[in-house]
Amino acid sequence: MDASVLPENLLLRFSLAATAVRECTEARVFSHNDADGIAAASVLTSMLVRAGKGAQTTNLKSFDLPAIQASLVKGVDLLIVADMGSSNLTALESLGVKVIVLDHHRPEKDSDKVLHLNPSVLKVDGARYACASTLSMLLAVTVDEGNWDLLPMAFAGMVGDRQHLQGLSGVNAHLYNEGTKRNLVQEKKGSLLPPGPVGDGLMRTTHPFIRGVSGDPQGIARLLQEANVRAESTWDGLDEGGRRRLSSLISLRLLEQGCSLGSLEDELAPDYFFPQDNSRAYQLTRLINACGRVEETSLGLAMLLGVKEARERAESLVKEYDEMLLNAAKRTAERGLSKEIAIQHFESPHKEVSSELCGLVMQWVGDQDKATICLTRMDREFKVSSRGTRKLVDKDGLDLSVAMSDAAASVGGVGGGHNIASGATIPLGKEIDFLQALDAIISKQMNRVSAK
Repeated sequence: MDASVLPENLLLRFSLAATAVRECTEARVFSHNDADGIAAASVLTSMLVRAGKGAQTTNLKSFDLPAIQASLVKGVDLLIVADMGSSNLTALESLGVKVIVLDHHRPEKDSDKVLHLNPSVLKVDGARYACASTLSMLLAVTVDEGNWDLLPMAFAGMVGDRQHLQGLSGVNAHLYNEGTKRNLVQEKKGSLLPPGPVGDGLMRTTHPFIRGVSGDPQGIARLLQEANVRAESTWDGLDEGGRRRLSSLISLRLLEQGCSLGSLEDELAPDYFFPQDNSRAYQLTRLINACGRVEETSLGLAMLLGVKEARERAESLVKEYDEMLLNAAKRTAERGLSKEIAIQHFESPHKEVSSELCGLVMQWVGDQDKATICLTRMDREFKVSSRGTRKLVDKDGLDLSVAMSDAAASVGGVGGGHNIASGATIPLGKEIDFLQALDAIISKQMNRVSAK
């Protein structure tokens, strides 16, 4: 690895962690259950198996110390925690086993007892510099250069965390540059429509979500007639004029419904093609997300590890998931959002899609001048997702990690994450108090006052 690209002190930590992997006999891996976490788990599991180590992998909704402790049976001499753990270093220090943490969320502290692989300790933006899956990839190739073929897994996680939208940096850029040298990855132009016939693409598209078009046969027919494009045509099969007309009409519709030029640019961000297995990062991300959201993380892991039957099942799941997400988006667009000074909020009808639905609404449906909050009613609590925009973070001072943590704590809940995207869990009956506290905190962050 090139020390001129990545800081020497970061590379040193990875070298020490690689030594721990080589010296271990039996490892336990715990990772988050989103796309990044599942992708990280697949990279780490492959790395350990190839190195001849015993390995057992579990994906979790959140950090679960009792579950981790229960896994540390006799013979286990290495614990690897990915996409979580940086907020729980004190607990991990006391386990009596060597621990590696691969995380990019804001840490509670640094540690000299845990091998803490988090770029945030270097004062860089963990939301862009690296994610758990690319950190896991860096560890895997530090252990053995033969692991470079695991790159599709890592990039699927990176795209899942949307770290590619403003260009690659840090660890992500390093892996891409090294991957291109090895002919393992190619950058491809982004598109406003998924692959296949444009009519089918418009029928199921949620990114972008086009009001009156997405999932609406009559709206699709009107749009295609205006563009003079046949429904069975594919994007690649259209001539330049057809692509330009259709793209312009879709862009105009999106701008009319209030989305920003930045959102359009994000959707046209590059995808990554992997010649070795004819796959694309975005395609893999959609499959993993569907598995994670319906709580079949083991299926997503098995798919990435090459199990054919798992891939077929994941493809079936993604169709069901996309339909659920599309219906939830249409319902939310029809009902509208409740707006406060600095936030807008709504309730999701399905827990499985709540996190992605929040991002979709922020990007395509809601007021882009306000942070978007999605609440999902569970049996004994509310699950809360929040999303901002890069403008709200960089120019207006939004920090959802701090805001969600503080607002949740004020009502007896817990929260945290990134400045642009965070989550929380709060007690039932406390949602109004939480939203009021959150609006007050974010209003102060962005220096806003009531117009009343």
